[in-house]
Amino acid sequence: MKKLWRKIKTYLADNFAAEQMRLAAWVPFCFAAGIAIYFALPVELSIWISLSIFELWLLLFYLLRHRNLHLFFLAGILFCCGFLNIQAHTIYQSKNIENITAQTATYLRGQIKEITFSESGKMRLLLHSVADFDKPLKGNFRITVMPAPQKVQVGQCAEMIATVFPREPLPVLDGYRLDRKYFYENLSAIGYTNSETFIIDCPYNAAHNGFTIALNTLRRQITDYIGTILPPSQSGIADAVLIGEKSQISKQLVNNYRDSGLAHFLSVSGLHLGAIAGLVFFLVRFLLALFPTIALRFDIKKIAAIVAVLFSGFYLLISGMAIPAQRAFIMTTVVLIGVIFNRQAISLRMVSFAALAVLVISPQALISISFQMSFAAVYALVAFYENYKGLPYQKRGIFSTIWFYLCGIVICDFVASLATAPFALYHFHRLALYTSLGNLLAGPLIGLYLMPMVLVCLAALPLHLAFYPLKALGFGLDILNRITAWVAHLPHSVWQTDALPFWGFILIVLGGFWLCVWKRRWRYWGLVPIFIGIMPLFFPSPKPDMVFSPYAADIAVRDDSGNLVLLPRQNDSWIKSLWQENLQLKTLTRQEQENLQIDSLKCAEDKCTYKEIVTFDEADNVTLNGKPLDNSAGGYIYLGQKPHWQPLWNNQKHRVWNN
Repeated sequence: MKKLWRKIKTYLADNFAAEQMRLAAWVPFCFAAGIAIYFALPVELSIWISLSIFELWLLLFYLLRHRNLHLFFLAGILFCCGFLNIQAHTIYQSKNIENITAQTATYLRGQIKEITFSESGKMRLLLHSVADFDKPLKGNFRITVMPAPQKVQVGQCAEMIATVFPREPLPVLDGYRLDRKYFYENLSAIGYTNSETFIIDCPYNAAHNGFTIALNTLRRQITDYIGTILPPSQSGIADAVLIGEKSQISKQLVNNYRDSGLAHFLSVSGLHLGAIAGLVFFLVRFLLALFPTIALRFDIKKIAAIVAVLFSGFYLLISGMAIPAQRAFIMTTVVLIGVIFNRQAISLRMVSFAALAVLVISPQALISISFQMSFAAVYALVAFYENYKGLPYQKRGIFSTIWFYLCGIVICDFVASLATAPFALYHFHRLALYTSLGNLLAGPLIGLYLMPMVLVCLAALPLHLAFYPLKALGFGLDILNRITAWVAHLPHSVWQTDALPFWGFILIVLGGFWLCVWKRRWRYWGLVPIFIGIMPLFFPSPKPDMVFSPYAADIAVRDDSGNLVLLPRQNDSWIKSLWQENLQLKTLTRQEQENLQIDSLKCAEDKCTYKEIVTFDEADNVTLNGKPLDNSAGGYIYLGQKPHWQPLWNNQKHRVWNN
């Protein structure tokens, strides 16, 4: 046994010593681990306890500084820094947001910070500097206005009577913490108007964020201008790729892009910023090379890199500065700085620096889907490039070049799809199976036509010369829409599955990170946790027999055929769509709902009994074996050998974002 243990230690020590240069990639990992543990805690930890633990760790580091444990203690310090960073950010955020504890109708007055639209086309106003009569309210309020006021603009002030709702997570077991997302977005509440919305003069004490208002005004003007030139099917996509505004894309288009594996095109990220920066770099370098006086006196490559950084920074600003765009801008800037200082541009260290920079500035980004999928794809692609960039190949003419270009698209898409698959399965419970086909068909169109036209449009918009460039962009987007629709509607284009359990998701992420970081053969040990993590997908978890939303407003039960169906009540369409996606809820027509009959469901005058175990009445009281359930939490009811109930929101009740 001792001999085996000695061999294991030698094996680990030799590999670890040979890969000292790869340790930089573990810096953001340790920092992110501290953030992740903070979010995983069931209760809010006192900042004084956190500081005490950190100081104790520093003391142990000092006392044991001669024991060759420097890397161990450094990892702990990074962990504590990540934990303290998100905790300090949360404390600050809690002081600047209003806690709305119940649905209420109230008078609101505030300044319009942003104008967006819902999936059904209804206008949404994001208000800040909000007041309830003379009582100032903290944070932002997102209000859906019905009917929409005429000629409303960002920066104006509005007043209305509105019904507002508290922040709540999704009504799905272990679903996405929408309340936490709203908390960190400084969103105090969402709601809808009960009256007309009146545009008023802004009071003298309204807080005017000049830069943000000007930026959102510019974005709104671009959206309106695009809408006058392109039809809705093209203008919504053009808004997404030009200014990062996706609220005007129809749900059908979003589903087509998602199911064809081209949803990444709708989010301003590395594809867009990298292409724009690259096009600007080569265009500026080409133009400067036409003037020998400049080309012979200055290093035009470095001048082009500086111009590309400035232009990509402008693109970042007008695109809304989403997390993938921030990551892409940081990485693009690092690459171009590498060009300026004649350093290697593409490396895992560069990706790690970008991840650490984003997490230091916005630690809550770790739990966002966009951050996770964006960095997973980039880590995998860079690791693949570092391991296989030395493979020999020969280009023999234009056909060989085209062949290698198409092979590169397929390989890159395959690597990125593998890296993001665990996140798609965990968050969306679905996987697009034809992503390689979609990217193979759309890749040349995007890279050779659409992205250059995006650059032309961005340059032409400030000069009011964007009519024909936008028409040309719309022509390409129409072709792209047709490609996504065709791929998305192929047979078996989407694989829907049960939710990946959290422990399986974590194992896959850890195994994938281990596989990407190291270069020696010991990296293949990362396949072990990956295989363990995916095993639950092949062993389906028990299905609930009944699901009810908070306050039992919506109830779904299993019919005699084993399908989960929604009972004919005044159902919330949003909850219905969520259950269809997460619980494979069977869609019934209006007539089928009216004629719905389930043998195991017996209804009397004021109450119904399901399988003689669960009872619910008109007052939305739910009982299981005669014991009342907390209908304010909603839940899943399992009627197997041991009937039991799982509340939807049974964890993290004592966190600061839970109001």
